[in-house]
Amino acid sequence: MSSLAERSYLSIGQVVNYLRGAYPDLSNSKIRFLEDEGLITPHRTPKGYRQYSKEDVDRLEVILHLQKTRYMPLTVIKQKLDSANDLSTLAFEVGLLSDLPMKTEPKETKQKLHPIEDIPDILGVEISFIRALAENDLIRIIKSPQNRDLVDGRDFEIIRYCAELNRFHIEPRNLRQYVSAANRESTMFEQVLIGMLGMDDSDEGREAKLERAFNKLHDLTDGVRTALLKNRVFESLNAVVEDADVNVIDDELTRAAAAATEKNDKPTSTTVSKSTKRG
Repeated sequence: MSSLAERSYLSIGQVVNYLRGAYPDLSNSKIRFLEDEGLITPHRTPKGYRQYSKEDVDRLEVILHLQKTRYMPLTVIKQKLDSANDLSTLAFEVGLLSDLPMKTEPKETKQKLHPIEDIPDILGVEISFIRALAENDLIRIIKSPQNRDLVDGRDFEIIRYCAELNRFHIEPRNLRQYVSAANRESTMFEQVLIGMLGMDDSDEGREAKLERAFNKLHDLTDGVRTALLKNRVFESLNAVVEDADVNVIDDELTRAAAAATEKNDKPTSTTVSKSTKRG
């Protein structure tokens, strides 16, 4: 179990930093006001400092989204939240999860190692969540010579996607299958890309060429993967082709085949007239 020393909760300032991209007017005082109105109830330290869990942040985000897009009064928002069975389902229903774009990091952030203690401020996720991702091989925590835990900026995209999936109660341990799939697929990609890259290219040209080729391969394989996954899921939910539909199709094809056979067996008018003349 993670300890508060690892900041399994976010401070009010970290929450503001995390949500300010989508809600520029958000401030510490606004969050405290929502607490006074009974919409959120953060944890408190023995000294009285507010600490916000993932559920608190998700709840706050739903409140802000409903205010911004639906212009709902706080009393109505509170009723909707209190009557909801599941916060992630409510967030999806009001369009929150589909509306928020995935934030991308600047190049200088990606090409840098970051102390794990800074990740809550940068990404708005708990350190315990980062460690869970590393334990399931989704990212890698790097040890510095002085034994500090560092996170590669190139892993920020993975962390953000996993954090969004966590809203649907998909935990890091549920994503290990994608690690295995990525390991297998990377071997195939490497074999194809090596053959496509010329050794005479400059480093800059080689990187650009590699990026274009990778994106093309990814789009194609992702299309196959998405179509296969969608078909499997929809078939298991009986949402694509039910048995009754198969029977209907069989009947239609049988009738069409019989009609075609009858048409081929029927003599044409030219054949009939020639037979009449010879008679």
